[in-house]
Amino acid sequence: MQKQYSGDLYIPQDERRLRAVQRRGESLDSTVRDWSATVVEVLPKALPLIKEELAVIGLFLAQQRRLNLELDARNPDSTLRERLGKLLPFLGDGSPDLDAIRAVHRIVSSRLESDIDRACGRYCEAQAIPSVSDPVIDWRVTMRFMAQGLHRIASQIDLKKDYTTSSKRFELALFAREAAGDILQRRRAMFSAFQKTEAF
Repeated sequence: MQKQYSGDLYIPQDERRLRAVQRRGESLDSTVRDWSATVVEVLPKALPLIKEELAVIGLFLAQQRRLNLELDARNPDSTLRERLGKLLPFLGDGSPDLDAIRAVHRIVSSRLESDIDRACGRYCEAQAIPSVSDPVIDWRVTMRFMAQGLHRIASQIDLKKDYTTSSKRFELALFAREAAGDILQRRRAMFSAFQKTEAF
């Protein structure tokens, strides 16, 4: 496969491969967003979070899911074809195209980060709070932390089949309540820092 490089940008010269990268990007984007939406849906309903925070947490969750999938894709289990390829070179090694994998994940990662920035920016603008400030950054960090913790627990559960019978659902709910309390504190500190009254 021929490739061109412009800095860190991966540009396949083969149009068929380019379309394949685009399709894989759309599929990955849909997969991680659907998974994160499922996690958000099973969270306790009485969490002290506003809808904007749940949306941002969902995006951070999708980003964490994407990152884990990328790590898995870069370190796949050795396949039979790969093992045979080492003995019979004409078969090829069956290894993944790591450049294409990186390109797909870079596309989706950039899209998710852009959506996170946009969601936080819109909320801050509506509240007349500067989006680039220490209190806002602290608020965002607590949402990212919650998403990372939720991913650690939820990734051990088959959310579609086993959630209602899994003991992990209690751990998920407990962590969600604790992390949501931290987010609430950071949101209040953010409004206090700018002497604003939160508008619901």
